[in-house]
Amino acid sequence: MEHLIMEPYKPERDNASITAMLCGNEQFNVFQQSDKILSDGIFVARYNDLTVAFLSFDGFRRRSLTTIFVNQEYRRMGIGAALMAKADKILFQNVAVERSIGVCIDGDRCSLQFVYKHGYYISYSSFMMEREGVPLPESNISVRPYEDDDYVICHNICEIAFYQMHERVGILPSYYYPPNETERMRFAKDKNNRFVMLIDGEIMAVGIINGFELSHVSVRPDLQSRGYGRAFISFLVNEIMRRGGKIVTLGVVKGNPAIKLYKSLGFKEKSLNHWVTKYYKPDTRLSRPPTDI
Repeated sequence: MEHLIMEPYKPERDNASITAMLCGNEQFNVFQQSDKILSDGIFVARYNDLTVAFLSFDGFRRRSLTTIFVNQEYRRMGIGAALMAKADKILFQNVAVERSIGVCIDGDRCSLQFVYKHGYYISYSSFMMEREGVPLPESNISVRPYEDDDYVICHNICEIAFYQMHERVGILPSYYYPPNETERMRFAKDKNNRFVMLIDGEIMAVGIINGFELSHVSVRPDLQSRGYGRAFISFLVNEIMRRGGKIVTLGVVKGNPAIKLYKSLGFKEKSLNHWVTKYYKPDTRLSRPPTDI
């Protein structure tokens, strides 16, 4: 396109335009995270000197969250395809990246057709849920912030819980990430937003607070369905409210039985999202957890 230029994001020039085009769109939170974590992983498309679209990455690890958004007025002009070509080039050349993931809102057929055309497929779907209102009753449980020495046990609780959930729901491929130093360092940097629940001094559940969102809440599989998840989630919801949150959000995979628990705690479905995947290199994840953990 003659008047289309793609270049790195400049906050002072582009932030207001991107904020305006994302008004009321769930992708706004994704953009804010990218701007905060990796602003040099954002690129913009400028048409006739106007910022009309952007491409963002949340980092360049084995899995990279890739977002492309084009202002409604400038769609069907080839701008999205140009940004996708740039994303493909960046991700293919990055030695760390094995696959890209993205999200499309249910009912957005145009976006789904666009990502299908460029090699993505739906790997699973998830509900975004919200809760607002008074704090939840708290049980007499032992919860403390994450510490670096907790890394291996926290990693394994989360990985095994999610592996088993994927197996029950039928998400393919099933996989397990071994512990690694890069992740340990990432956990340590975010330790004030990670919590562990203890029973008789042992870690039995883990959870993360990301702004006003709960994520990766996991109870050790042999202790599930005993009420520990309800007690731990209640603590985490109230912690978000203590931090000033009025609305607490979380995502839950479609088909995950945990959705009944979240609904009983006052969470309501807000939207259904489809998570899409595209591979750039062979997957190095293990197909199942080792037998010795």
